[in-house]
Amino acid sequence: MKKEYSGIPMRFAHTGVTQFAPENTLEAFKKAAELGCEGIEMDIQLSGDGEIIVTHNGDMGYMTFEEHRDSLRDMTAEQIKQFDIPYRNALKLKYPPYPWTEHAGGRRMICPPDYHEDRVTHLITFPEFDKWLSTVDYELNVEVEFKRKGMCPRMDEILAESSNVSRYIFFSGDFDVLEEMQEHYRVNGKPEGLRLGANIRFITDYTMDFVRRSDLWEVGLNDAAFTKEDVDMFESMGIHVFSNLGDYPEWWKQICEAGVTGFKTNYPDAYTEWWVAENS
Repeated sequence: MKKEYSGIPMRFAHTGVTQFAPENTLEAFKKAAELGCEGIEMDIQLSGDGEIIVTHNGDMGYMTFEEHRDSLRDMTAEQIKQFDIPYRNALKLKYPPYPWTEHAGGRRMICPPDYHEDRVTHLITFPEFDKWLSTVDYELNVEVEFKRKGMCPRMDEILAESSNVSRYIFFSGDFDVLEEMQEHYRVNGKPEGLRLGANIRFITDYTMDFVRRSDLWEVGLNDAAFTKEDVDMFESMGIHVFSNLGDYPEWWKQICEAGVTGFKTNYPDAYTEWWVAENS
């Protein structure tokens, strides 16, 4: 899988390429750029001293396999960056084995007893990610999922010094966070080029009410929860549709036919091999 992929949807490596390195780490993001993915999806939290940390959970247990359960809110960014993040048990299988892979058994694949892996890595701050992104020599898009409230002011400071604003799509799957985000940029103004999204997952009266009164570039919808007609409806509103995972060939075929803009995937290599075979 190299840069020659030219299909739709754009491939967004979900938390980076997690067959290569633990999720939400710089090594996993670098691999996504090396493979030529059109996008990366990442998660962010807030440290006790107000810095934005690239990670999914609000404590260290998830990334250290419960060896440390310290809350990020009780530590500085520099303290958080000292924790060893082991590769062992963190890497996903190369290919999705079943249609329901992303809905069962958790987000990690347990390594066999004879598997030896001693490498570790460390969490990074969002400013450190932004600095690395500036070195990527093609238009790599980044979905940034806000996992808690209170991060917009610090993010404003970071974006004020960034050359990557137009690469970012800020979103959340938490409607309290989404409401705060929309209000923040409504009151304070949105940096030029910044795009906003919302992981609404399903089309309901509640989610559509939010969509209609919000400034959105994209919405995220779960696999098998929407049709081409739904994509056309959102496009008529000026909103792009992203598929949330759905890492199996039957769904890959449907999202290609539906014309979604982006696809969050844990298996960009497997998807691209499938797409090349389908279009050769």
